[in-house]
Amino acid sequence: MRKLVRVLFIIIPILLILSGWVLFNQKIRPNHYQLLFPYTSFLGKRLTKTETRKGADGRLQIRVPAGKAIVGRDEYEAEIRLDDFWIDQIPVTAGAYKKFLSERRLLAPRYHDEYAEYWTEKKYENLPVVFVSWGQAEVYCEHYGGHLPTEAQWEKAARGPDGIILYWDDSRKAYDKANYDNFFNGATPAGWLPKGRTYYGVLDMSGNVREWVLDWMTDEDQAVRTDPWKTLRDEKIPNSGRILKGGAFSDDLSHLRLNFRDAHDPNSPGINRGFRCVYE
Repeated sequence: MRKLVRVLFIIIPILLILSGWVLFNQKIRPNHYQLLFPYTSFLGKRLTKTETRKGADGRLQIRVPAGKAIVGRDEYEAEIRLDDFWIDQIPVTAGAYKKFLSERRLLAPRYHDEYAEYWTEKKYENLPVVFVSWGQAEVYCEHYGGHLPTEAQWEKAARGPDGIILYWDDSRKAYDKANYDNFFNGATPAGWLPKGRTYYGVLDMSGNVREWVLDWMTDEDQAVRTDPWKTLRDEKIPNSGRILKGGAFSDDLSHLRLNFRDAHDPNSPGINRGFRCVYE
């Protein structure tokens, strides 16, 4: 009898561990609401290297200090200097965008097909807002006293003073640091992968959703521009697209490198296109 009890004491924990592992892989791991670390601005402050403040839209902003920035890629990589600015720690969420629309009495973005529930159901309000065009994103930022980042500002906030291109060894998967390869079956709530923070503590700059910036892309390998933000905002370049940075949940690792750029027609919203704001 005692021998049977000892055997059971060994077998039962092993069976529990194995069944728990199967449950985790089949039921929990794909569900980011159960797996991921919930973002709050209180916890977000602990991830930063510099000053923070609460923005006009109620979300946490991080100050990126003036000084050196390494931007661009390959033969176009360059060291430039930028004035200091503030940047949203996380992309603009659906909840924040709904509040803005209520204040301005504007129409909601058109979420299509199976994605409609991401806009209508409250449980998804912490996801980055998507299906917003470049112009809609810029209107949001200017409403709260900011603007979309220039590509140079975005890269400095993402790459830090040393020009980091990726915050992990690209020979291994890093789904605890970034949402890509459709590992989480869609977008994850903004800021829920704190291990992927940048040098300054900005979150979600690799993966989750591509982010609109002010610059046009006339050539995939063009140098990063240093023009004033109003110049970049106001110019019109026919047959070109506005740049998006950072890659999305549906992209592979190449799009997540912080010196990579995508582009779309500025009037082309989509499921993988979001944004964050900067403030001079």
